[in-house]
Amino acid sequence: MTIFDDNNQEDVLSNINVLPDELLLDIFKCLPLETLLSCENVCKRWNKLAQDPSVWKRIVLIYSGKPGQSEISEKNLDIITSHCEYILCLKIQYVYDYSVIKSLIDQCSNLLSLELVMCRVGKEFEHDILKWPKLRKFSLKNSILLMNNLDLLIRFDKFKELNYIALSEFGLNSDNCNTLLQCSHLSNIFIEKIKDLDLEFIKLLILSRQRLLKTLHIYGGNSVDNTVLQLLSQCPQLKDLAIIRCESLSDEGLISLTSLKKIDHLQIWNNINFSELCLLKTLGSPALLTLKSLSLSRIQNVTPVIVDLISEYYKNLKFLALYQCPRIINTDYERQLKSKFRNIDVVLF
Repeated sequence: MTIFDDNNQEDVLSNINVLPDELLLDIFKCLPLETLLSCENVCKRWNKLAQDPSVWKRIVLIYSGKPGQSEISEKNLDIITSHCEYILCLKIQYVYDYSVIKSLIDQCSNLLSLELVMCRVGKEFEHDILKWPKLRKFSLKNSILLMNNLDLLIRFDKFKELNYIALSEFGLNSDNCNTLLQCSHLSNIFIEKIKDLDLEFIKLLILSRQRLLKTLHIYGGNSVDNTVLQLLSQCPQLKDLAIIRCESLSDEGLISLTSLKKIDHLQIWNNINFSELCLLKTLGSPALLTLKSLSLSRIQNVTPVIVDLISEYYKNLKFLALYQCPRIINTDYERQLKSKFRNIDVVLF
């Protein structure tokens, strides 16, 4: 793709070059990658600006092993090879051969963000990842470990600038969980697939992040109790909370959610203990009325009265999940739901 197509390219370039570097950088940040690469060939000044780290921070280079995406991936592979020192954000998906993953990541020495999505990860990755001590975002979402009888013992204390972590069913256990407590900038935590985490560790994790925590997705079960919800209610920046297994929680913990100040997304799944009265009181709190998404799937005492409250007062809501709520499904009320939530993109029930 060319930047200039008319016969006055030199005049146009001369006029643009009147702009200071700061403004040109702002323009470059808005360009698609293909155009940015073309800018490198315009002149020495543009070459330097097009390779500025502030420009490359916003570019997530994707390599995919998914059928049908080979042409794009081959093109991006060429970019990885030719621009390896500038690549700061790399996403690898649907790659099942760890030697291929390793060959890709070994080329990029300055990564700030690494995502391995739907990949198969080798045990040696726990050492390979130490190559990027300045990582800020790290994700193993929906990936699997090649050796089922082993776990990755990643030393999270080696990543002092980490602020986002998303793990699959492995990567955090009793042998390395305390190293996560030393990530002083960590504010977005997705560990909803990891079971059997120690309750005291979860409490320490929340306490250590209480002023910073923006997102927490956690499996729950015996790793979460009413005290954990009370600690979360004191997190002033918390915007996104998901607890997948809530069997251990009662009304005492649920009512704590009314103290949240900035919550936008809430998922509370699997509970038979919450009373209808407490659900009404909690969901009627001004703190929750501004929610953008809400999931109450498999909550036994969600009733038509509660859903009526949501439909009337939750004006910002764009997504509502009521999957397998026994007092809603297979009733006459179920058939009324779509008419009650006409402005919501998706309703599951």
